[in-house]
Amino acid sequence: MVVAQVVEINREQRINKSSTHHKAIFGQYLTPYSIASFMADLCIRYGNIKQKINILDPGAGQGILGVSLIEKLRTIEEDISIYLDAYEIDDTILPDLSHHLEALSYKYNITYKVIKDDFIESTTQELGWKINKSYTHIIMNPPYRKMNVNSSSHKHLKDLGIDTVNFYSAFVALGIELLEEDGVLVAIIPRSFCNGKYFLPFRKQILGSTEIVHIHSFLSRTESFREENVLQENLIIVLKKVTRKNKLITISTSEDRELTGYIETNYKISEIINPEDKEQYINIPQNRQNKNFQLTSTLQDLNINISTGPIVDFRMREKLIETPNSESIPLVYSVHLKSNHVIWPIISKKPNAIKLDENEKKKNIFRSGYYVIVKRFSSKEERRRIWPTLITSSDFNGLDFTVENHLNIIHCNKTGLEKSIAIGLFVFLNTNYIDQVFRQFSGHTQVNATDLKNIKYPSLAQLTMMSNIYLSNKYHDFDLILEMAVRNV
Repeated sequence: MVVAQVVEINREQRINKSSTHHKAIFGQYLTPYSIASFMADLCIRYGNIKQKINILDPGAGQGILGVSLIEKLRTIEEDISIYLDAYEIDDTILPDLSHHLEALSYKYNITYKVIKDDFIESTTQELGWKINKSYTHIIMNPPYRKMNVNSSSHKHLKDLGIDTVNFYSAFVALGIELLEEDGVLVAIIPRSFCNGKYFLPFRKQILGSTEIVHIHSFLSRTESFREENVLQENLIIVLKKVTRKNKLITISTSEDRELTGYIETNYKISEIINPEDKEQYINIPQNRQNKNFQLTSTLQDLNINISTGPIVDFRMREKLIETPNSESIPLVYSVHLKSNHVIWPIISKKPNAIKLDENEKKKNIFRSGYYVIVKRFSSKEERRRIWPTLITSSDFNGLDFTVENHLNIIHCNKTGLEKSIAIGLFVFLNTNYIDQVFRQFSGHTQVNATDLKNIKYPSLAQLTMMSNIYLSNKYHDFDLILEMAVRNV
């Protein structure tokens, strides 16, 4: 039995013993053997086999990643020198790690060091003093937890110019700094870094310092760490430190961690990262079908605005009103949105209206008319991310209204959209197509106004045709309506 298979048996035993609290403290979710084996294959596929291989496994856990990589390297080349640094701070798992690496060293004649130290604290100091090691191969499953902005780790990272809010991105960012020229880094991480302002500095570092050569995504959110009941959209990313960058990225998908239904396709970098996108979102296609729609319009091109709802209710508690009156303004919450329509007022724990003074009205109200509202949050279990609702001029009894902060509203300078444009947008945002597009760059359940701004939309003429088709009542399939409009305008 190979050492990696022994590690897998011990992984399953440890999962049954470890408490949820312990896992949360360390952000520790142990890599299954099938994923570790695939990550090792990617390391070898894109890395260079030199006479001396230096490997780093930060947050090594029981050692499955380093073990898998070394066993595969030894099947290719018996005479190369292999060295491994394995960082781990969890005292309860260190005996397993040491035992597995000792067995590996005895069987394959490799040199290793178990480093019981905080990877971020240690590495930031070594990089600061320029006394750090460099590595030909880095393979990691970093901790999945947020970082306190007041922590020493965050401060040390900032001193190096690394601006991040999560341990997983901090580990990858430091790994990039430790890579040799032509070195390769393979990591399994949440896909949340692909979009959003908080991860923009991290994306800039990746795209500025390395080449993304391969991204693998799992079509199921539950598969990667299924024994630990982790509901998380993960991907495996392969980065290479090269001066002259390739023009292609390999995108692969599988149904599960055993790589069932594995498919890979090469894409141009410009198809994954729009060179004109200042936010540098990383769009990960899962198939080629969406490429048939040549949508080029932005909301700015269409003279359309999107805003987060302006009313933060806990800051205006004294102004909230349960039963609307002549002095109040309708206030829209998610609870008022049912089956793509508005039901207002309703009896619930949320208020139905708000009383604003004249200055507050100027900042916060929207004139009666046609709008599209999109929820900012969905649960992980929901089949879709984007849930739009059409607001009509007859809603709220024709009154002006305002919107709570957990909603996004699409408008035209705080007035309504043309009816046909509003309905066209409503249809478009209800398509499976746009849900897939959104998932290409976002692993979040949150739908921010900035994310919706970065999506490409149909033209005004196409939106108008979509509205006309929808209102004709001949077709009830939103994706079919989109296809008909795009093909004919």
